[in-house]
Amino acid sequence: MDLRALVERRLVDAGAVDLDVDVVAVGKASREMAGAVRAVLGRRVRRQLIVVDVARSEEDVEGDVVVGEHPIPGPGSLVAGERLVEFLGEPSDAACTLFLVSGGASSLCAVPEEPLTLAELHELWMAALAAGLDITTLNRLRAATSAIAGGAVLRRVRTPRSCSLVMVDNVLSGPRWVASGLTYDYSPTRSEVEQLVSRVGRTATALESSLLEAFERRAVAMAAPITTDHVNLVVAEPSMLLALASGEAARRGYRVVELGSAVQGDVADAVTRFSEVLRGESATDDRLCVIGVGEVTVRVLGSGTGGRCQEFAWRMAVELADLGRDGVVVARASDGRDFVAGVAGAWVDERTTARAAALGLDWRALLDANDSHRGLERLQQLIEGAPTGWNLCDLYVALRGPTATAP
Repeated sequence: MDLRALVERRLVDAGAVDLDVDVVAVGKASREMAGAVRAVLGRRVRRQLIVVDVARSEEDVEGDVVVGEHPIPGPGSLVAGERLVEFLGEPSDAACTLFLVSGGASSLCAVPEEPLTLAELHELWMAALAAGLDITTLNRLRAATSAIAGGAVLRRVRTPRSCSLVMVDNVLSGPRWVASGLTYDYSPTRSEVEQLVSRVGRTATALESSLLEAFERRAVAMAAPITTDHVNLVVAEPSMLLALASGEAARRGYRVVELGSAVQGDVADAVTRFSEVLRGESATDDRLCVIGVGEVTVRVLGSGTGGRCQEFAWRMAVELADLGRDGVVVARASDGRDFVAGVAGAWVDERTTARAAALGLDWRALLDANDSHRGLERLQQLIEGAPTGWNLCDLYVALRGPTATAP
């Protein structure tokens, strides 16, 4: 995929390719998206603010790079939020403010409405994990209590025009809820916010009180009109990743069964879906590839370490062991990061559970503890990872051999 070409196409669509712009890039792909814009517009980029999750000194010396934290907001995230507010308030001769938005932005750049604190944002994250909350529900709650998310940031734009190019990593709701809907207007009622708090399991708590007070303060600010002429455009989305991966599998001689670019829901349900397709195709003797893109949900009840892709792979190991065919499953985050630093995902095959048992690893105990990382690390079945410059959800691939496994 050519990010520069994709960005240029959307700038043309927005009528912004000949405008002087101020750039605000926030998210896991912010560096690469900002670089693509500079390659297209050159000196038409007047000012830029880039919010990232990993510092790179050789790029940071260029200025205007702020490092936030992910997946839970930290002190750097608050600094990034303050810098964003300052950036938009500074004088500029640009004709357009160009937002470049990718996944992770709502954590990397945070401006919670008072009286919400950083500690309470941490509590909200942990509560969402324990409840197995989907990312869209969490982002709605974040937006409802943020001074920038859910369109609040547009009320701070001073240029006549503004445009957002969105790299989509939300299979449930699409671009609308990437980065907590940063540049999409969202004004829920108090009742809706109370329902969201209930889904997190924090009704009648101090956290609920803070969230509701923050919501009321934000509602006042949201009453102000938007003065910029704004448009939101998608620059890349998970279906593109699915098409590329499926095409490569077919080129390598596999018969491909696509499960779509919106694989979602509880990880156990996703595993069941993949397993059913593999078993349902057992009468055929060809090389089979079952493939999907999405973002499963893991309900974290244990104290172990892992990530969405690692947990998916760990669960699939049992399914492959009972398949009666050679099989391999790969689960990989397109951004190169599966929660654990340096890990992009994992792979398993029909022998994984047997090898685990030989090493004294209890597959079920590790699963119950949400400790898939420890098992996969011992087995040397982790996939190393680093930032890729893309963020288009996770890729899940199950390969099945043509003939039954020899006894």
